[in-house]
Amino acid sequence: MTVNDSEEAIRDFMSRGGWTFPVMLSGDDMARSYGVRAIPTLVVIDSGGRVVQTIIGGVTASELSSLVDDLTR
Repeated sequence: MTVNDSEEAIRDFMSRGGWTFPVMLSGDDMARSYGVRAIPTLVVIDSGGRVVQTIIGGVTASELSSLVDDLTR
């Protein structure tokens, strides 16, 4: 989920990183519904729609890659 970023900026970021996983483009209402109180916060949601991890603060590309890999196993 992104907050206050344009769709174009997010698509560019994802493209430069070579990532193809879905990203929720939403605003403050969705952030509140997931309990996001600080930026950055990463909310990892599995294919069943369950929140499997919430990380407050930044993550590295390696950490993000590991999280996505874990979900696809």
